[in-house]
This record gives sequence, structure tokens and C-alpha cells, in this order.
Amino acid sequence: MDALSLLKTLIAIPSINPMGQKTGKGTEREVADCLENLLRREGIEVQRQAVEPDRENIIARVDVSPGNPGLSNGLLLNSHMDTVPVAHMTVDPFNPTISQGRIFGRGSCDAKGSLAAMVKALIHHAHRSRRTRPVFLLATVDEEFSFAGSRKFIEQHWPISAAVVGEPTELTTIIAHKGVVRWSFRVWGVSAHGATPELGRNAIYDAAKLALGLQSYAAELARRAAHPLLGTGTLNLGRISGGQAVNMVADLCEFEVDRRLLPDEDGREAIRDCEAWLRSHIDPTVRFEVSDPFLVDSALDTSESSEIVKAVASSRTKLLGQPGACHGAHYGTDGSKFSRVGIETIVCGPGKIAQAHTNAEFLEIQQLDDATRLFDDLIQNWGC
Repeated sequence: MDALSLLKTLIAIPSINPMGQKTGKGTEREVADCLENLLRREGIEVQRQAVEPDRENIIARVDVSPGNPGLSNGLLLNSHMDTVPVAHMTVDPFNPTISQGRIFGRGSCDAKGSLAAMVKALIHHAHRSRRTRPVFLLATVDEEFSFAGSRKFIEQHWPISAAVVGEPTELTTIIAHKGVVRWSFRVWGVSAHGATPELGRNAIYDAAKLALGLQSYAAELARRAAHPLLGTGTLNLGRISGGQAVNMVADLCEFEVDRRLLPDEDGREAIRDCEAWLRSHIDPTVRFEVSDPFLVDSALDTSESSEIVKAVASSRTKLLGQPGACHGAHYGTDGSKFSRVGIETIVCGPGKIAQAHTNAEFLEIQQLDDATRLFDDLIQNWGC
């Protein structure tokens, strides 16, 4: 089975992330079954790592060949098995189709294309006669919501010194990306009959003042010191709800905020900074409270001089004619978790990020082929 055939198989298996909702079953299980069966048929060691009920990472390992020293600086290839939802797609999400050199379907770009290319590269490596360093493949669950899979993986110690995270980067090298912290606000009012609003205090009106304060705070963030690859931190108010009935003065309004972090920023400190700014800039009679964060994820910031960056540049030069520049990304990935435990990490994979999560998601087949060759050559460059 080549990478394209494997990708078609993976797209055809629905693996939608429930985005925090309880579904009663593991959405990635069939993808995990498919990968485990394929890798075991190739004689590759595979284990399943429980993350949440009925949701398991797949961890495959190809060790050094007999007679070679068991070096500890292994290489990790990682991508995720879950996808975003499929509502309003204009192509059949689970019936992969090929047209004009592209394969269409949910997950084709983000990120089953990377996963298929990595699996094929690992299988090729497993059949080499000389392997001097261990190579791991990690297929994670829950990347699209809370990174639970990668968080679970780093709870154990692995003989790994570098990682490549497969996401749609058009095979350019991402060495930095933003982190994120998400939390909620509660704005309190006083309920009253809708016919006598003067007897109450409308929490929705006060929440509007707070929301406009957040807009001003976001503008303040844009004036702060910028990271050379990532720019400045950002803030977005993404969800709001309030009130009980149309004929009642709302006594409560709640909304959730997404704050993107630079590598030198701490998520909890970012919340404190935001709250302090609001309390000194908006109407002091507005009663609000701030929740604990429901997601905190650090940023990625890998040195351009690291061994993994040099190895990828060498493979790119050999296969694509030039090493390519290093870039930053505004989105998050599993990679920051690996970096946090000392693994040099970059993000690199086939496809354009502009295609991720779209209603006609696709991947250029040439990108898939190039990625398979790139990952295979990288394993060799790594000295494995």
C-alpha cells in the first residue's frame, strides 16, 4: 500500500473530534485499529496508550538493527488521527475523491496526509539492514481540542531527542508557534421583570462594556513587543451567552476568551494581566469574575541552529533543491508539549494551512509524495 492508498483509507474512516462533548465512544479508534494492523503486518512494534476512555494513542517503534549500539537520541514522527467536524462541507468528507492532482476529503490536509507519509517512511526504514538510532511514530488523539494525546505521551520518558510534527506547512519548517490560554468571564447583574427594567441591572449591557474593554485590551497587546517570527500576542472573544428569557432583565452573562501566547508569556499571568487592565479601564460598577483557565498550552520556540532543523534543511536541499527558510505559525500543535520536556521540535508536513478545516478540504498529491520522500530521507540524515 503506497502513501496515497493509505491516505484514502484513513480519510474514509470518520474520526471527528467531539470537541469536549461526551459521545460514548472513541472517535479515533478505527483509525488506531487500521494503523496498528498495518504496522504489525510489517513487523513493527506497536503499543496503544490509553488517553481517555476508548481513545488511545498509537506508538510504533523501530529499534536499531542487530550489532549497532543502542543510541538514545531517537527521532519522533508525530501526527494526529482526529479531524474537525464536517458540517457544511461541499465534498463528501469520507469518500476520498481525486481530481486535478488533488485528493479531497476531511483530514486529507489536516493531518492524515502527514500521518500517511510518516507511516510509509517508518515502514521503509523498518526494512533497512542498518539502523543506528530508534525511530518512533506517534499518532495522537484529541489534537484538535485539548492536545490530550501528546500530553499523555510526555508523561513517560522516551529515548527521543528530536521530533517532527506533521501539520500542513507546504513542507516548510516551522520552528515557532504561539501558545494559548482560554478562560471565561461571568458578568453579574440584578434580575427584574422585563416591563420594569429600571428595577434591575442588565448583565448583558454590562457584558457589552466588558467586551468593548477586551477589544481595547486586544489593541493594547498589538502595541507590545513582537516576536520576530510570531508578531504579538492576540485575544479573541469567541462565545457569549446570557439571560434567561426575553421578558426578564438578565442577571448573568458569560463569555469565553482565547488568548494566543508568545514563547516568553505564561498563560495564567496573561489572565491576571488582562483582568487588571480591565478593572482599571472600564466602568468600576461592572461586576465580573474570571474563571480558572480551561486550557493552557505553551508556545513552541526551537533554535534555528538545532540538529533537527539542520537535518530537515539537508533533506529538503537534496530532494527539493533548496533548504527553505524557517517560519513561525499562529496556530498551536502537539509540538509544544514535546518541546516542553526537552525534545527539539519542528513542524513540517504536506498541504496548505489555508485548506485545513475548509468545506472542500484537499491535499495536493505531489505534496504527499514529496513528504513521504522527505520523511524517509530525514530518518537517514538523522543517522538512523
